[in-house]
Amino acid sequence: MNYQDAIREFNGYVARPLEEVRLDEAALLLARTEYPSLDLSAQLARLDALAARAECNPGLDPHANIANLNRLLFEEENFAGNDDEYDDPRNSYLNDVLDRKMGIPITLSLVYQEVARRCGLPIVGVGFPGHFLAKYLTPAGEILLDPYHRGIVVSLEECEEKLKTQFGEEAEFRPSYLAATSTKQTLSRMLNNLKGAFFRRKDFGRVLTMIEMAVAIDPASRQEIHDRAMIYFLLRRYAKAMADLRAYISISPADDPQIRDVRSMMHRIQAMHN
Repeated sequence: MNYQDAIREFNGYVARPLEEVRLDEAALLLARTEYPSLDLSAQLARLDALAARAECNPGLDPHANIANLNRLLFEEENFAGNDDEYDDPRNSYLNDVLDRKMGIPITLSLVYQEVARRCGLPIVGVGFPGHFLAKYLTPAGEILLDPYHRGIVVSLEECEEKLKTQFGEEAEFRPSYLAATSTKQTLSRMLNNLKGAFFRRKDFGRVLTMIEMAVAIDPASRQEIHDRAMIYFLLRRYAKAMADLRAYISISPADDPQIRDVRSMMHRIQAMHN
């Protein structure tokens, strides 16, 4: 499989009905854009093997299941947050996370979720701003977990503290920040993380790949269309940049604050070709 085939495979997979899109498979298809020869079955088998050792089942007390998961993943397997190289793109590829036992909040949560799912446990992702979490759904309520910090249980107060630490004291906590994240929302966030990591490395070709895959998930995303136009411009693909800038204006409300910059970019491109 080559690079372009991997992109097409991912885009075709996420176009399926939502119930047919599995997070582990989609994350590995995302990784195939970097590792085209990646054996998906072998990688999925690694998650299966972890779940087989987890000593978890839905009949146990939720806190016992959490303790067993945490012992397996963070004591026996030594998964950990990669504080030293947080921006390393490898932290966002599931196969690398399984190889290196290091990741960022979203990918460590992904591993946590997928091992839990194989054990029949109702643990879902939580797209908390700035720090992805997980939560265990129980009849008595939700238990918030932080797989980046060894699966510890976190309180609402601690979530508010995280928010203010990340975004400043004026940041206002909203209950919606703790909503379960869909598979496609999780994938979009993973792609956004990679987009940022590659942009900071000035690897605009890879940035474009991440944007194209994000557009496959949400074809109507104004932000992705805007960002793709900017990357096309940096890659000197001016006709494509102009097409995206026009598309952005056509689907944006009149009070969109980015429209002025978009029109300025269009005039700049036109001036270059006069």
